[in-house]
Amino acid sequence: MDTVLVDPGDEILYLRASLGYAELSADGRFLYNYNPTDHALEKIDLDELKFVEKIPFEREGPRGTGPFFTPFFLLGEDSVLVAGSLKHAAIFNLEGEKLSEVTIHQVLEQSGILDGGNRFRIKSVIPGSDNHYLGFLTDWSAKFMELIKVDASHSTLTELDLLAFDKLEEYRVTQVNGSEIIGFLGSQVLLQTGGKSIVISNNVFNELYVYLPDSDSLILKTYESRLTPNQKTPYYPKQVDSDEALYRIYATSLAEIEFERLFWDKINKRYYRFSYQTDMEIVEENGHYSRSVNSSTIFLTVFDKNLEMLAESIVPELKNIPQTYFVKDGAIWIFENMEDELGFVRLSIDL
Repeated sequence: MDTVLVDPGDEILYLRASLGYAELSADGRFLYNYNPTDHALEKIDLDELKFVEKIPFEREGPRGTGPFFTPFFLLGEDSVLVAGSLKHAAIFNLEGEKLSEVTIHQVLEQSGILDGGNRFRIKSVIPGSDNHYLGFLTDWSAKFMELIKVDASHSTLTELDLLAFDKLEEYRVTQVNGSEIIGFLGSQVLLQTGGKSIVISNNVFNELYVYLPDSDSLILKTYESRLTPNQKTPYYPKQVDSDEALYRIYATSLAEIEFERLFWDKINKRYYRFSYQTDMEIVEENGHYSRSVNSSTIFLTVFDKNLEMLAESIVPELKNIPQTYFVKDGAIWIFENMEDELGFVRLSIDL
């Protein structure tokens, strides 16, 4: 493990989102970090470890992205899909010029799938496809979730039920104020593209779906860990009336296990997944509650290209939960804010 620092030149890089608004180029050389203050992409050369340029975009007008930029998806070497607002979804070049509009929202509206307040969130452009997009459909309370493929070229969509994830309803807590629902604690469903597979997983169970775009089908894979529980204990009670109670249930869930998304190592042809267990306490100050992490144990699981589990280990070198990470040149790069400068911890893996 080692640590590197990016030279920002005269630029102040946007780190407040911990690179949560960043995308890695297909060749792994450039990181494009969205700066919402300037409505621009910060291009960072990871080979040279230096800031390259800032690419501005317009918000309004015929050349604009609309009010929201994220999520965005890099397309090849010279274009980007901006889909923060599906009504304004469009493809831009990396000089900030609009090339074409994308009719994702029109297809969804015509199908009637958004009736009743349902919401669609795009999660991926299907690799190697022409105008095919994946996302999740939920109702307003996120009580159900479907995987949706949108074919914007032919104005069609495909719905796929994630039936094995129905049990995630046991991990849902509603916060109320009298008869009014004011909040939820639920689970996360995660989607990852890379390698030869599109993977849908969740933070609760040690299992995942593999989506096969050619046949629009799903394969469920389950795993057994020797180091951690394979699932969280269902949340109780199912309804609470205070922030404190909701936070305490959340802290208990993280003490058991939290599974993160899978990510792809194209050099070594394998997948990785972080998971962690956290010792956390709830702190009250002036009537407001917050979380304070005492310690975390970080685990890394390795899967082969066919998503068979190869190995798992505690990573004692990591003291903090990884926030933003990716694989470059066969090593895991983990974002590190180093006194408001952009840095990375690089972790090499030997099996």
